[in-house]
Amino acid sequence: MTRAARALAFVAVVATPAAAQNWRTLDVSRQLRDSGEHSVRIRYPVGRLSLRATSDPVLYSMQLRYDEDRMHPIHRYDAESRRLTLGFESDNAGWRNYHGEYDQSELTLALSQAVLLDLDLELGAAEARIDLGGLSVSRMRVETGAADARLDFSVPNRTRMRRLDIKLGAAGFVVRNLGNANVGDIRVEGGVGNVDLDFGGAIEQDVSVDANVAIGKLALRLPHNVGIRVELEKAVASFQHAGLTKRGGAYYSDNWDDARVRMRVRAETVFGAVEIDRSR
Repeated sequence: MTRAARALAFVAVVATPAAAQNWRTLDVSRQLRDSGEHSVRIRYPVGRLSLRATSDPVLYSMQLRYDEDRMHPIHRYDAESRRLTLGFESDNAGWRNYHGEYDQSELTLALSQAVLLDLDLELGAAEARIDLGGLSVSRMRVETGAADARLDFSVPNRTRMRRLDIKLGAAGFVVRNLGNANVGDIRVEGGVGNVDLDFGGAIEQDVSVDANVAIGKLALRLPHNVGIRVELEKAVASFQHAGLTKRGGAYYSDNWDDARVRMRVRAETVFGAVEIDRSR
């Protein structure tokens, strides 16, 4: 499909044979006409998800592979409110934690670099590979069921992100190059999942991390030159904090008083673990 044909949008549906399911493919895009801030919701129950930036003159382009008997594509856009909803609906009420034949579903999505984005991702039992490098993300929320999710900011966010919210079920969630996200407020809520926040890239502002992980592990990996202060509430939990010294009710790095950039962490866990790694 040429760039012009994709920009004019629009939908091509092609049947593909399968033995047990009725698999189909969908290719859809929308021409970029409004560069104002957009609210984008992506709902993906099961399968493989790939998300990246695009410089093409489209608001988005999306390719789907799905079983039409159980999953229903979404590509709704409200021009007045600048609200975009993409992905799948499913007839399976337990889609958040479902494993099985539907893991052959695929979604490949590209979002415009030219638009300010308020981004909301709702993932079920998905294998998600998300690279937001080069986008302009003003706020982001990620909610997962039993997902294996990896988020990367391979190049710096083009705008300041007001807040990043991560809510986990029984999931693993890894963020790479979080320094490039240009975010000052991170909130993490976890059930039995593990969260790995790697602050690679360029951290240019102070960061606040507020995390509640009941059963699981929270790992923070950051450059040694970033000062860190940790407040921790724990029951039966471990805390790995080499190089931090307790003063009063918190733990401090030795460069806290003089650091140009500081990170304040408030963590709560019951049977989990908190790890601070400053070996960069």
